[in-house]
Amino acid sequence: MAHIAFFILPAAGHVNPTLSVARELVARGHRVSYALSENYGERVLAAGAEFVPYPMDQDRFLATMVPQQDAAQYTDQQEFVNMMKWMLELTRQTLPGFERHFENDRPDVFVCDPSSFWSGHILAAKWDIPVIRSTPTYVANEHWSLHPPVDTAEEQQEDPQTAELFGAVAGLLAEHGVEKGIGEFADAVHSGPALVYLPRAFQYAGDTFGAEVSFVGPCTSANSFHGAWEAPGTGRPLILISLGTLYNQQPAFFRACVEAFRHVAWDVVITHAGGVAEGELGEVPAHIQVHDFAPQGAVLQHATVMINHGGTSTVLQAVSEGVPVICVPQMAELHATATRVEQLGVGAKILRDDVTPELIRRTALALADDAQVAAAVARLRGQIESAGGPAAAADAVEALLVPAAAA
Repeated sequence: MAHIAFFILPAAGHVNPTLSVARELVARGHRVSYALSENYGERVLAAGAEFVPYPMDQDRFLATMVPQQDAAQYTDQQEFVNMMKWMLELTRQTLPGFERHFENDRPDVFVCDPSSFWSGHILAAKWDIPVIRSTPTYVANEHWSLHPPVDTAEEQQEDPQTAELFGAVAGLLAEHGVEKGIGEFADAVHSGPALVYLPRAFQYAGDTFGAEVSFVGPCTSANSFHGAWEAPGTGRPLILISLGTLYNQQPAFFRACVEAFRHVAWDVVITHAGGVAEGELGEVPAHIQVHDFAPQGAVLQHATVMINHGGTSTVLQAVSEGVPVICVPQMAELHATATRVEQLGVGAKILRDDVTPELIRRTALALADDAQVAAAVARLRGQIESAGGPAAAADAVEALLVPAAAA
């Protein structure tokens, strides 16, 4: 039996895909532990894993780690600096406690989210333990990236704030005996073996990545945290509308959706994750359900179309159920997914500034009746099923175990 430790960014879109992988590893006889913020304890324990919590200012996390620039690339230098500061601060806060906890119970493999802070990576480097990346969205290489190219490290160092941060990170590495420069450490965080919760066909330049990058497809279908949901039973088309949990504070968008389907003979399920206060949607007709949350997988089993923010896991979960998607992206990663949806023919993109009830309604009705879209969804659905899911992810983790640990 091996010990597998997950260090994951404390955001639902990053945590949820890993839980099915953890359950699979536990079912194979391994012991799994999670270093996560306190609010994820119930989900971790339900997966059969041990919970190693740390306190976190949730408001600051949302303000710092959720990109707000509505653009096709990450180009906001101040957002980058703010994220780096938070990651450095949280690493400093959590690393001593994690080191004490794991010192006499060292994991055999670390599963680390490259978007999160660096405590897991530092312990893995310090103890010479293998790491596999866990990323719910696209990976980057020399052929494709959401970040604009940087010519030289020296150019980055010209910015005083960035230079100060790089110096602080270098000092932290040295303090913990990690004999890597910041460039080498950053390369290690973003390279090597990886679990990517996409099928290879959905990844930009997917055929340029080697076998060490395991495109295992979405791993969220077994997760349900929001109770039961009963289908209307009318036999009419149904549309599910959600902006996830990070870009959901948009009552005007949800009002536009209500108006789009007010006089359409479809059933409508809106889940706004607390983004709409009581009364903000005005009068809602009976065929439109409005919920804070609903079990997304259960609703998708009855859906004809889904509208979402372009979250990669959400899009692929919809396609896994044979449902085309309309993406209304909010930032770079979401724009990339919306564009990929268009490129592969499995849905459509509506820019946030273009949202109107008429455009929403027209796009949804067109997707529902398009045989080419249905064929493209079926094709990508097959590629998702072939990717292997949690079992393939667990295989990739086990491939890093030394024989003694695997026994």
